[in-house]
Amino acid sequence: MHYMPQQKSFLPPSTIARDISEASPPRDASQSGSSGKPEEVTMYVPVQEAADVPDAIDMVVSAWEVAGAQPPPQHALMPPVSSHLSAWSALPAASYWVINTIKRGYMLQFARRPPRFGGVIMTEVSEQSAPLLRAEISSLLAKQAVEIVPEERRNSGFYSRYFLVPKKDGGMRPILDLRLLNKALAKRTFKIITVKQILAHIQPDDYFIAVDLKDVYFHIQIAPHHRRFLRFAFESVAYQFKVLPFGLALAPRVFTLCMNTALAPLKLSGMRILNYLDDWLVIARSRSALEEHKHRLFAHLAGLGLSVNIQKSTLQPRQSITFLGMILDSCTMIANLSEPRVQSIHNTLALFVQGRAIPLRTFQRLLGLMAAAASVCRLGLLHMRPLQHWLQGRVQPRAWRAGTERLIITRSCLETLAPWFGTTIFEGAAMGRVVRRVVVTTDASLSGWGALCDGRPAFGTWAGDQTRWHINCLEMEVVHLALQSFLPFVKDRHVLIRTDNTAVVAYINRQGGLRSRSLQGLARQLLLWTDRVLLSIRAVHVPGSLNCGVDMLSRDGIVHGEWRLHPQTINMIWNLFGKAEIDLFASQENAHCPLYFSLTASPLGGDALSSRWPKGRKYGFPPVKLMPLVLQKIREERCALILVAPKWPNQPWFPELVNMAPSPPWRIPPRRDLLSQARGTIWHPNPELWDLHVWQISVEYISECCRQ
Repeated sequence: MHYMPQQKSFLPPSTIARDISEASPPRDASQSGSSGKPEEVTMYVPVQEAADVPDAIDMVVSAWEVAGAQPPPQHALMPPVSSHLSAWSALPAASYWVINTIKRGYMLQFARRPPRFGGVIMTEVSEQSAPLLRAEISSLLAKQAVEIVPEERRNSGFYSRYFLVPKKDGGMRPILDLRLLNKALAKRTFKIITVKQILAHIQPDDYFIAVDLKDVYFHIQIAPHHRRFLRFAFESVAYQFKVLPFGLALAPRVFTLCMNTALAPLKLSGMRILNYLDDWLVIARSRSALEEHKHRLFAHLAGLGLSVNIQKSTLQPRQSITFLGMILDSCTMIANLSEPRVQSIHNTLALFVQGRAIPLRTFQRLLGLMAAAASVCRLGLLHMRPLQHWLQGRVQPRAWRAGTERLIITRSCLETLAPWFGTTIFEGAAMGRVVRRVVVTTDASLSGWGALCDGRPAFGTWAGDQTRWHINCLEMEVVHLALQSFLPFVKDRHVLIRTDNTAVVAYINRQGGLRSRSLQGLARQLLLWTDRVLLSIRAVHVPGSLNCGVDMLSRDGIVHGEWRLHPQTINMIWNLFGKAEIDLFASQENAHCPLYFSLTASPLGGDALSSRWPKGRKYGFPPVKLMPLVLQKIREERCALILVAPKWPNQPWFPELVNMAPSPPWRIPPRRDLLSQARGTIWHPNPELWDLHVWQISVEYISECCRQ
């Protein structure tokens, strides 16, 4: 797959709005809300919409003057999905862009002039591979995935070389070398579910089936006048793709957005579907419920013209299933790397022999396997860092692209790989959500340190070499010292570290880093120790102080997760659902109730997710990134709640929320000042993107949900 590099800058609101109108169900979770920062897999790159491209460029993209030929005639609607256009148009979350893509085919989204015709580039393969390529082209023709270019039009368009790569099932996968074409495409954004989200979404004793779509991208047609950019030639015959090909940088994004739209009605009804490209995991609380969901899903897909690969799917409900190279077991609540994935790592490691010269691409393959496995390997990312540091000091940045430079395997290189030769790292990772954590707050200065745990203090001063350490290293050392001081209270518990140092937060949550070797060393010592004595450790950044208005913007910018609903909107909620007495997620500035939980000083104490909820009518407007934990906490507390949340059906937690509410939610009327900060002086630029609703969570429905 091709993902765009992550950018540090933020999109202007107008660009965000354009992305949303095209890309996804309006106001859905594919946009970054203010309640939390985007996931790491969300890449925000400002680009212009096709509508904003000057007329001259638009003519280049949509006309045939570039190639010196006339455009082909427009064809009728293209099977299979376009023949089900009425069903797609009836989907509740269908955006104009998705419907237009289904109806007319996908139009390549160019950021600049597409490559000009450079001649018919003939694909050449070895004599042994030629029969395979012929068979694959015949298969593509039979599937109507490609078509032969008429002789009078073959000297136009853009040609790429075509090749095959082996698939896991022993077949061959067609790949166009579209690297040159991809450089002309816009860098667009999209969200895709992560392994962490999948693991967090699974509950004890869940039942699973796995659905694999047939031919993946081939469901999405290419607009006829853009097929000329997807040409290849073999044995004197020119072909062009009629469907999304593998190798197109934007293909994963286009496919994901269309499938999110297709699945939205099922998710809105409460069906739990986790879709990662063409691999879908369907989950239910009972075998019978899952069977019913399976039949509904198949009928729904057939109505949209989508085909399921029965041979590759796992359709018998079970509590242990292989999905995305992981074995998910809801009885043990452990996720393990599948045996083929483990074997792939071991096979690659076998190439690392002391004294042997290995090409850089072999290191890249090993790092890729490690990164893919890290979420279900014990301290997987931490055990990747030594090899990354070893390469960092030996490989020039420009050498990474070619991957041909050879490196001699040394003893120190093999030492960095030691954990991966063992078995401990493959013992698996726990699934489910961590709701309750022991909170430890730490701080450091150049002279000393201090920490708090449930009101208990710990403090000390620096001595010897520590007085010359960088402040980031001191802040990391404080965490280790604090946990050692509070060991009787944190042992065998989940722990949350609160610190005002962003580097410490990053190195704990990402299990190290590459910027600072000294900070990496301290983080490694900490994480190896906590792996033995704690259940888990996470860190959050807590600013030293929050200021109002311009001062807040000049120092910290917008504070994610601190938006306050307008008082008039709150009064409407009280009139409809009853006035609440307890605000579960608030601060002194934005609390709507006399009693509230807050990470800063509050009448009810700190983290609402780590505390018992008192009796009384409760209200909550949690940060979106906390929604899975909030729903799990509601299950534990078994209490009624007035919950404000976005209506984002493509979020993994959304079906669970639907199942907890006895009636449809009430949509909050939009207004420009709906969400604000700093005593109303800062307004959210696009509050309508949130599509906020009020959900009345029922005790009876929570109990029923837990029994299902």
